[in-house]
Amino acid sequence: MDDNGNSEARIGWGTEFDLADDDGTPVELDEVTEVNLPEETADDVEVTHYKSPKKKKEYRGGLIEGGEGSIVLNYIPGSATDKLISEAHQAGTPRAFECRLPDETGKPAWAIKGFLIVKSRGRAIPIGDRMSMTVSVRYTGDSSEAAVTAGA
Repeated sequence: MDDNGNSEARIGWGTEFDLADDDGTPVELDEVTEVNLPEETADDVEVTHYKSPKKKKEYRGGLIEGGEGSIVLNYIPGSATDKLISEAHQAGTPRAFECRLPDETGKPAWAIKGFLIVKSRGRAIPIGDRMSMTVSVRYTGDSSEAAVTAGA
């Protein structure tokens, strides 16, 4: 909430999502309608020993799993975005991504960067509605989040 108690919630309008092409050049995906970022989870590592207090199991956080997510787009068969996603799926190798979230005016304000693997791409062709593509991805390796700097 702001200083006056008003909500600072925002809508997703203005969100941008880039995926690297075969050469590593970021390419903005066209006509994205929804981005589901991953829920990162840490492994539980048991560290119990013979003298654990009160015979209670003890744990520490372990490796962090990047998680899975999805990107939903208007499906335009044969478009540059369709070809890029198909190439990424066929390659099966990690590609850089950047998701830029908007401020209240729709301008990029927050960036999430990292790597992902395209696991699948499902296409829906309804009789009386828009065609859509849902791209399932696995986020892999390290990621970062930061404010978008002016001119970026």
